[in-house]
Amino acid sequence: MIKNISKKRNISLKNYCTFKTGGKAKIIYFPKNQEQFIELFLHLNNKKKKLLILGNGSNVLFSDAGFDGNIICTKMMKLLTFEGNQVCVEAGVNLFELCLKCADHGLSGFEKLYGIPGTLGGAVAMNAGAFGSEICDHLKSIKVLKAGKVIERRQLQFAYRQGPLDNDEILLSAEFDLNSQKKEQILAIQSQIFEKRKLTQPHSYPSAGSFFKRGSDFYPAKLIDEWGLKGLQYGGAAISDQHAGFIINKGNACSEDVLKLAKIIEEFARLKGYEFEREVKVIY
Repeated sequence: MIKNISKKRNISLKNYCTFKTGGKAKIIYFPKNQEQFIELFLHLNNKKKKLLILGNGSNVLFSDAGFDGNIICTKMMKLLTFEGNQVCVEAGVNLFELCLKCADHGLSGFEKLYGIPGTLGGAVAMNAGAFGSEICDHLKSIKVLKAGKVIERRQLQFAYRQGPLDNDEILLSAEFDLNSQKKEQILAIQSQIFEKRKLTQPHSYPSAGSFFKRGSDFYPAKLIDEWGLKGLQYGGAAISDQHAGFIINKGNACSEDVLKLAKIIEEFARLKGYEFEREVKVIY
């Protein structure tokens, strides 16, 4: 087994997801670099262990029963390197940090993503975005672990909330080609975006952001609002009064409360002729 790797056993998953719900994890590993991550992943995968790769937990809902397998958390993989207008980012880098560091280097392209609470790995995997901007807009290449080998790919395809990773690929790092701009201008835009988020999104309660994906011709939040469902509550979970696309934890919710409320919304949508697709991943 890998030496000197940080790990925690029998730990509450509430501390590892933005919903602040879920049972306990059997074990969570914290590799500090790509080499340690690869060695650990291959070791656990070869033993056919139940395995989950986790970043900031900002787009997941853990079961109240917990997770009885192995979790590898990437948050310590935080290397950032700059060369001209290009930045190479490891999977565990927080998007807040990425936006600020790029601003320090006078590099523009991520401003509208400022305030998204995820890590680079999850953001690229789902092509996270906001206010008409997506993280893959400036993506140049990715380095992935695939079938036990490290591969760099430059032929990339992505779409709305769908990143360029194949199902058997794990992101190690990504390279972006950004635009030059004055730091003050970048910070001003980031500040405007953050203020807009505070005005339109419920930051006072734990959530995972928008629970449902945008449809081809509809916005779930707009429909939920029109249907008068804002404030609807099940147990400790509720549809936000501030943003109808958010399911929030009002302080004492369990994951089952969130799931029950999501199912109520989905069934209501079907009666209205709509099929909602979840953006949040449920982990059992």
